[in-house]
Amino acid sequence: MNAFIKTLLSLSVSGTLLLLLIRGSKPFYKNRFSQHWQYYIWIIVVLRFLLPITPDTTIVGSLFEKFNETEITDEKQVTPNMADTAGINCNEPVRTQTNTDPGTDAPDIIPYLFFTWSTLAFVLFIRKITIYQCFIQHMKAGNNEVSDIKLLNLLSDCEEKLKIRAKVGLYQNALIHSPMMTGFIHPDIILPVRELEEKELSYIFTHELIHCKRKDMYYKWLIQTAACVHWFNPFVYLLEKEVNRTCELSCDETVVSLLGDKAKREYGDMLISFVTTGQQYKNTLASVTLTESAEQLKERLGAIMRTNRKSKSVKMITALFTFTLCICFAAAGAYAAPGQMQEKEMQEQEQSEQSMEESGISISDDENYRSIYTQHGYFYDSYIIEIGWNVYGDAYFAQTEFVLEDGTAMKVYFTDTSKDHIADQRVIAAASGLISYLKNINTYPAIETPVITKVIYAGDKDMTALREKFYQDGDVYGFAALFSLLSTTEQTEWYQKIYEADQSAFFSAVIGYMDNDLISVYADKADQDGKTNFFSALLNYMQPDTIEQYAEKYYAADDVARFTILIPYMTEKEQQDWIRKAHNDGKKIFSAVLSENLF
Repeated sequence: MNAFIKTLLSLSVSGTLLLLLIRGSKPFYKNRFSQHWQYYIWIIVVLRFLLPITPDTTIVGSLFEKFNETEITDEKQVTPNMADTAGINCNEPVRTQTNTDPGTDAPDIIPYLFFTWSTLAFVLFIRKITIYQCFIQHMKAGNNEVSDIKLLNLLSDCEEKLKIRAKVGLYQNALIHSPMMTGFIHPDIILPVRELEEKELSYIFTHELIHCKRKDMYYKWLIQTAACVHWFNPFVYLLEKEVNRTCELSCDETVVSLLGDKAKREYGDMLISFVTTGQQYKNTLASVTLTESAEQLKERLGAIMRTNRKSKSVKMITALFTFTLCICFAAAGAYAAPGQMQEKEMQEQEQSEQSMEESGISISDDENYRSIYTQHGYFYDSYIIEIGWNVYGDAYFAQTEFVLEDGTAMKVYFTDTSKDHIADQRVIAAASGLISYLKNINTYPAIETPVITKVIYAGDKDMTALREKFYQDGDVYGFAALFSLLSTTEQTEWYQKIYEADQSAFFSAVIGYMDNDLISVYADKADQDGKTNFFSALLNYMQPDTIEQYAEKYYAADDVARFTILIPYMTEKEQQDWIRKAHNDGKKIFSAVLSENLF
């Protein structure tokens, strides 16, 4: 729904820009280009309002892409080497949390916007249809079918001259004072009840039949559709006005071109005769009338007298200007919402990222390290210390100042669950030693504004039983802190147990103790078993050439979902190479997901 609203608004913006461009160029083309061109050029504006067809890169599309709320970054996560020094768990998967305050979250207004838009668009469209039906019924009530053979033969001659095969009805109606044509599939010409000369009737029939031949009623309703869809945009009503105005001007131009220059004045006099009598019923939605207002007639008469053949140079300029406007149509563009298949792939990617977050790994689009909140459990100096750093909202926590081993001071925060230890010198000594160690090994991201969330003294406890308890209780950080105390054989047994139990969070927390061979074994296993969450967690520890091999495999198999998981671990150059390859191979979905991540 969010994507739909973006697409709708982008169409409205791009349509408005194109409309203003053509409207602003009017002094240039008004007296130079044909009225026929001035009438049909508005079609490209209507299509820009209605069709979300757009090139990959456009002005409006790029603008709306900047407001896209879900962007995947190509920032590759870095993990320090695992060294079991001083009994410290150095497992460093990176965990990202968005810095938001739940109390200040704004309500999602998109559903309300969609409901308001759709309701008013539907009501407006129904209203227009109702007006049309009421008008047709009103006309039918006063219509009298013409049976005069002379008039019918004259109409038939005009139809033959214009090569119109559709049967056109002919009626008279006392409710109108100006000729008009109604109907889509079965058009009818309706004449006022008055004496008309044969020449006047010939002009009237020719005028109305040209409307019929050009399907002007369809054009008018296409404009009405755009007006209903973009009811909130005042410029769409300017478009409606321009089309209605140029419709009659272009029709007059066509009539005069068929009649010849000598008939210009006679045709103009005929138009004047119907305006001076006035018109009691006016509805541009349901019909195309011969005349509508004296103000418009003045413009029409001036255009009729200026009608002449256009020179080749004018035709060339017209064609060039039309081509330029088509380029502008494409350049304005719109926001291209992901297709159904691409949305499915993105959902699978989001599921993968969610599993990474659950396991302590996620991707951030902020280059500032302070925006990356990392939290882990460590075993140090007989204590299990659960610590995070780069936290905002530090005013909510108790705080004290530690003096680290290098003599520098650092402010450290304690949460409600750990603040009872803030005055415990043994805890402070252990925590200071841990923070000093994390600083010395250049932890990514750099440790700043640390916050201690849990402290457990484990020096007098059975580590095996405690580790089992952490596992059963789902305490990932506590389990990971004690994992470093296991032998290689015991660790391997736990890997297998965790994998078979589908405990991806625990698995991710202890991957750092695996050697490269074991990482490759579990990567292949997770790939074959379709365990995307395990595979995603292992990616953070794979070698670049291994990632490249999986990328080749998924690309060849057209497996976009799994390929997408690899993108954040590619360099910018690698991503650009893949985009070129996907473009050359015609794999549009691969190009789309790569481009979204890169740009």
